[in-house]
Amino acid sequence: MHMWKRPHACRWSLLPLALLAGLAQAQDSGSGIDLQFGNWLDPSGRVGWRGCDPDGTSWLTAAPKRTPTGFLYGCNPQMPALKPAGDGAWQWAGDVALGYLHVSGDTANTNWRRFRDPDDGLVLQADFSLRRAADGSYADVRLSRLQRDNQYYRAVLGQAGRYKVQAFARSSPNVLSGNARSIWDGVGSDHLTLKPGLAAAGSSSAQVAAISAALPLTTLSVVRDKQGVSINYLLNPRWTTYASLTHEERKGARPFGGPFFFNYPFANNGGIYEIPRPIDDSTLNFTGGFRFVGNLWRSDFSYTGSFFRHASRGYSYEVPFAVTSVAGASSPPLYQGSFAYEPDNDYHRIGASFSRRLPAWKGDFTLAAALTTMRQNDRLLPPMDCQGQFGQNLAPPFIANCANWNTTAALSRDRADMAINNQKFDARLVLQPMDGLTWRSTARYLREDYAGTYWSYNPLTDQWGYIAENGSQGSVVPGEMGVWDGGANSSVLTRIRNLPLDKETREISTGMDWRPSTRNTLGATYTFTWIERAHREVATTRDNAVKLSWNNRTADWLSFRANYTWLDRGGSAYYYDPYEFTFSSSLPGFVEPAGGLSPHTVAALRKYDIASRTQQKLDLMATFVLPRDMTVYVSARGDRNHYDAQIGRRKLDSYATSVQWEWQPNPDTTASAWYGHDRSELVFANVNDAVGSDPELGGPTYPEASRWWMDDTQRNHYAGLNLSRRLGRATLDLAWNWTSSRGRTGYRMNSPDALTVPANAPLASGSYPLMVYRVNTLTAGLSMPLGRRTRLRVFDTWERGNLSDWHYFGFEDTLVYDHRVYTDGGPSNYRVNLLGMMLEVAL
Repeated sequence: MHMWKRPHACRWSLLPLALLAGLAQAQDSGSGIDLQFGNWLDPSGRVGWRGCDPDGTSWLTAAPKRTPTGFLYGCNPQMPALKPAGDGAWQWAGDVALGYLHVSGDTANTNWRRFRDPDDGLVLQADFSLRRAADGSYADVRLSRLQRDNQYYRAVLGQAGRYKVQAFARSSPNVLSGNARSIWDGVGSDHLTLKPGLAAAGSSSAQVAAISAALPLTTLSVVRDKQGVSINYLLNPRWTTYASLTHEERKGARPFGGPFFFNYPFANNGGIYEIPRPIDDSTLNFTGGFRFVGNLWRSDFSYTGSFFRHASRGYSYEVPFAVTSVAGASSPPLYQGSFAYEPDNDYHRIGASFSRRLPAWKGDFTLAAALTTMRQNDRLLPPMDCQGQFGQNLAPPFIANCANWNTTAALSRDRADMAINNQKFDARLVLQPMDGLTWRSTARYLREDYAGTYWSYNPLTDQWGYIAENGSQGSVVPGEMGVWDGGANSSVLTRIRNLPLDKETREISTGMDWRPSTRNTLGATYTFTWIERAHREVATTRDNAVKLSWNNRTADWLSFRANYTWLDRGGSAYYYDPYEFTFSSSLPGFVEPAGGLSPHTVAALRKYDIASRTQQKLDLMATFVLPRDMTVYVSARGDRNHYDAQIGRRKLDSYATSVQWEWQPNPDTTASAWYGHDRSELVFANVNDAVGSDPELGGPTYPEASRWWMDDTQRNHYAGLNLSRRLGRATLDLAWNWTSSRGRTGYRMNSPDALTVPANAPLASGSYPLMVYRVNTLTAGLSMPLGRRTRLRVFDTWERGNLSDWHYFGFEDTLVYDHRVYTDGGPSNYRVNLLGMMLEVAL
């Protein structure tokens, strides 16, 4: 196949622009981020801009080819012609594109900017390639710079059959709010101070609301910068070594809940704050190993390490509102709240795998093992950071000295010293006892051990537990300081140690694939999974799953595939409170209060991840090969999950259908259209609690009158059109994408007692307002040659979004409600237009 030719008019020259609304979402994942280089303007990483080779994928014919299931293959990218360099031993090719983007409309909208963050300005893209046919040496450099926070640079060099080296650097934005109003200065730093005009623990709601309303809208975003280098080297025909090293850094700020004791039951007291949480962390990843490939044996030995570090250990924010005692006592002022960052942690994994071809029945046996350890040994912060006293000016235990809690001497140890150690073993056997029949079996064992016990104990005061909400909770409600001791706090229930969640998984699977004819394949697989968990509501779960499949090619014009899965989860008895040993009630000297302790939760609750359930999944897929190079793909999917629960998740069902049409009548024309619809329903039940110690549903603590049910339904529609048409020497691209989602949350209850505030029952309508997300995107582009080596591309993208989220109703009027302060204004409707022009020059 010849790949290096003189440029022709590009058939898909602007196709990536038609996808910029949807494909930009791919930049959100750190997993696999180094596998594809591109950005929201060009997701394919310059490949799509070159268009398709009109000669197709073969010297023999330019007709498009199809996959075994009937789909048309994507086009073969057209590459520029190579030119000799110097003495001719090397050949080279390259191009540079310089352009300009102009954005107008509601450009600050979060939904529009989320993973692209475009602004007016210059755009630079370039490619450069070197080839030496004598020994297969090559080098490729690719870059794209849309702006400082959205760019990538990649260089690949090597020798075919010997080695490959890659180095890259990239920046990706994540805009989390485009309409934020922060009442704090120092956004992005570790200490947020109140704006001038506001006093810590001395401001009124009216003052805070006035300052917030007067602030200009600002953007909160996090930028991910990543650099890396990797190498693959062939030591000899059987041994290969590989290694990669990457460093990723995130910086910025995002909206984050920063509570200072709840405000809802106490008007003009407490405080709930949405703060711009600073982000400043980095991760170093390394992977290396050796591979061996022999006639009978294959093996792999690898090490993976990941090291996460934060620039600081914690951050703080000044609070504008004072907290006062509901008992009529006076409370020393508390001026700020604080949070610890995620702890520094290390990850190490050593793995090995061995595969052996078996002489009997064309068999293959694989054995893999891995040892993993995840460790946290970061230095711990003091329990709180106040000065003077906190609590209520009553006799102890309602008042405490900050000096006994604002130092690391108040900790049982100054480092975390925690770890999770895993051991994993896998075995797989594949045999072909006869033509058309394959038998496969696997066995898997995974053990996860939590190492280390942290006791929340203060040796300075001989007390157990932690200070709740930086001291604010005990300053509002007497006796809710959050600590236990053998004296006046002997009946306080509080968490005193970490929760180890050891787990052991054993899984066996066996199945067969049978081809009774050349056009039919049947498959059946049975899987049994046994999981033992420590300190969970169900000690042992047992999953039985059966999967059936059928692939059919009876007709040349039709490929049909069907998959059905049935799963049944059972297990040991459900115990609603396995966590008692982590609370102060397990300590000697604990005194149960009069009337008993409030139950941990209702006994009828079933947590969905371990509750008994049945699942049925059905997937149907058909591909129709039509005349004149048309393809129609139709699919339908259903997933039903029913849980054995009176309280908790009871049902989660989802259904989806889609149809897709593709047409490639000739190398100059490509068209496609698609439509998809899916819907899901989540049914949940719960019960409001009353005073008492009875955990049973229907008892005095959880009466039937307090039960309520929630039914959440989601309906989504997707549609789109693409057309690429060569007009003489020019190429026209048109695209339309449409998304329409609607969510409804309905509820019912046995009586007003199901509500936190029963007096609000007359306001309950049975459902919340609809959640709406509708986005229309239109893209048009024209690519035309200006000369033998230059090409002009002009493109325009118009997008309109209609968004409605009832959680943010009223935020357009104010972001301050009593002692509740919000930073993000929530989603809003928008219209945005992006106009661009690119001038490409072949070097």
